[in-house]
Amino acid sequence: MSTIITHKGRVKQIDNTRIQVQIMQASACSACEAKSLCHSAESKEKMIEVHAADAADFEVGQEVMLVGTLSQGLKAVVYAYVIPLILMLVVLFLSLLRGMDEALAALLSIGVLIPYYLIIYLMRYHLTRKFSFTLKHIN
Repeated sequence: MSTIITHKGRVKQIDNTRIQVQIMQASACSACEAKSLCHSAESKEKMIEVHAADAADFEVGQEVMLVGTLSQGLKAVVYAYVIPLILMLVVLFLSLLRGMDEALAALLSIGVLIPYYLIIYLMRYHLTRKFSFTLKHIN
């Protein structure tokens, strides 16, 4: 199993040490031979910001390889899906154990996501250091 995740992209903007890279995020079926027949394949353009000390070595419009690690991807899944799910389940079960109405317990368990994602938003600059990508030239 590879510990490196790569993705082709195109440099869209360079600002000092920040490089904006556009990638095409494709669904799993986009590589299927029958995608033109079933019309379920979809792809989305994503903009990724990369901090690079060697930003002057890249040019706008240049094709580059965006490189990350598998551990970063797994950590992102934990922050985005696992922790919120655990929070929701804990609040739901604690609310039900205290005798709260089921509908209110469900709303409270969903409501706990608001402060969680607010904290994630406020920590975005700290998290960008944890989830950093590097760029490589494509020859």
